[in-house]
Amino acid sequence: MLARATGHYLADSLDGEGFIHLSRAHQVLPTAAAYFAGEPDLVVLVVDPTLLTARLVYEPPAPLPSASPKDTPPGELYPHCYGPIDLAAIVDVMELAHFPGAEVHADTMALLRQYRFTRLPIEGTLYRETWRANDGDATGAPAGTAMIGCYADTLSSLSRFHRLTRDEVWHAYAGDPFVLHLLHEDGHTSDVVMGTDPLAGQQMQYVVQYVVPAGTWQAGCLLPGGRHALFGCTMAPGFTPDCFEAGRVDDLTARYPQAAAIIARLGVTGGETRLPDALV
Repeated sequence: MLARATGHYLADSLDGEGFIHLSRAHQVLPTAAAYFAGEPDLVVLVVDPTLLTARLVYEPPAPLPSASPKDTPPGELYPHCYGPIDLAAIVDVMELAHFPGAEVHADTMALLRQYRFTRLPIEGTLYRETWRANDGDATGAPAGTAMIGCYADTLSSLSRFHRLTRDEVWHAYAGDPFVLHLLHEDGHTSDVVMGTDPLAGQQMQYVVQYVVPAGTWQAGCLLPGGRHALFGCTMAPGFTPDCFEAGRVDDLTARYPQAAAIIARLGVTGGETRLPDALV
């Protein structure tokens, strides 16, 4: 709350040591394991160094006490921020449990700067709503909505299995191809590969637009080897939290055993399956 009010993120080390400890991507998981083991609900703040106004210096860590649980490789340098971290420089906040520890590609970072995504609860998808109609129906649903989303391998952004009570139109905008895994109401399954060049597919045809019918379980992710994909989703009537339901692994596997492997990867294993009303 204080960071939002001031526009800057602070840490106690700034007063005590003169800088805020940061980590490069490959340093995040070892540092978390050493100093935050057992702490629940840890998140990673993804910082774009080009947006920092304070000085950022890569230097050896301060001498550690002999009892320190952290084993630092010789010659390892850590980023130290000699001043507050501007909130504008924090381009993503994600769960530590889903952070792969890989460096964020420069072009992916550029998308984060451009669109200022947030994370969709339950799924963890990077998204930003771009349009919500002012008029709506008797239930309170807007006449239409549109959003821009981003799948990113180094940020573990994907869509977990969920279904909506309204049709959803997907659009491929930029980046690498991605796949929609669909579990249909009649029990069959299908995959749709989306990409910006409909003539580029060799083994399969890429589509630039696709309608997922209401009630269809859907999940999405990059094809193997992809860095990121920029896409859009449009709905009419528009999206509201009450039209969303996430799919649990056990329930979906029982109904669609032929898709057990992808359900295990992209299904929900615990927690809530409904979005909070305050999302919109």
